[in-house]
Amino acid sequence: MKLLSWLLFTILGVALSVEAGAQPSPKAQPEAAQLQLCLAEAADYSPVYPTQVFPSGTTHEVGAVVRLGKEESYRTMVATWTAVDVGAAAPPNPVIRKINMEMSKKDRAAVHMRSGGGPFPPGKYRLGVTADGKPWRSVEFSVVSLQAPDVKQPTDLLPLTPGIVWQYAFEQRFAPGVRPSISAGMKLDPDGSLRATLTRTAARTDEAGMHIETRRNNALVEEEWWRITEKGLVVTQLKSGGEVAKFDPPALIWPWPLKTPQEWSYVSPDQSFKQRWRMWGPLPVKGPAGESPGYVVLMEQPSPPISVSVERQYIPGIGMVRELIIQARNGAMLTRWENMLTAKPEGSK
Repeated sequence: MKLLSWLLFTILGVALSVEAGAQPSPKAQPEAAQLQLCLAEAADYSPVYPTQVFPSGTTHEVGAVVRLGKEESYRTMVATWTAVDVGAAAPPNPVIRKINMEMSKKDRAAVHMRSGGGPFPPGKYRLGVTADGKPWRSVEFSVVSLQAPDVKQPTDLLPLTPGIVWQYAFEQRFAPGVRPSISAGMKLDPDGSLRATLTRTAARTDEAGMHIETRRNNALVEEEWWRITEKGLVVTQLKSGGEVAKFDPPALIWPWPLKTPQEWSYVSPDQSFKQRWRMWGPLPVKGPAGESPGYVVLMEQPSPPISVSVERQYIPGIGMVRELIIQARNGAMLTRWENMLTAKPEGSK
């Protein structure tokens, strides 16, 4: 299967090549030391939905990413998770778990704390990290009740009627040594990034579902067919670069019911690739009009040494408000592109 579904390595006509001898690496783009709590890690070990507040009742796992500073180097780091104050669920300050991280020749890592049974009880927690036996960084977080969106049926997920247009600000950045093959009508900005206006239009309905046209600077780059079913939002087929891929059974984008956390997978018909999908929420999600209760969906597609992650944030009744796609080699970013919804969908109520 030549088309890797709607998540191609050559997304929206921007193909990539790496210059001979160039090996993009984490050291090529040094950052300050970082300990960031999050839902998960992206393909380049950047945090997926950075936060210090997690929803009660649905949080079974908390993640964090570790990024060393430019001059830092350690053999071993230890992550210690502590329940500072969880009320009657436990006495103050018990250590929940300690996790060793081998860091030789590494400048980044991810660590996860999973509950042994149900969701973590509401309260305050702390993650402390030592490096070669000495204190390094610590961060506190909380598990609290968060507002849930008013979603009673699958059609509440997003407006999907002919004429609706979602408009996004598109930006793509590239690692040193990566040369993009730019489609006609596009050019790199002086900082080396690619920027454009991207629109997704619900054009019409046919036997395959709602025909979605994706345009970048008004040039048609991709077509999809979506359908809302009792299982959620699915894609039935995709047309890109003159090729049409049909998904039988349809591929799930956003599941129903909205039980979280939730996980599912997709395997290509020819078994050439596999995708892992996860969803979290309800969480505060930023849209054009500010924050609203929403959901975060993460797709991961490993194909060593290349991997791709796609983080999508949704607000029910609006649809996707943010999309962050990262392609990495051995954990080092090759390219990073982002779509940010700029206004309420045209044609929605």
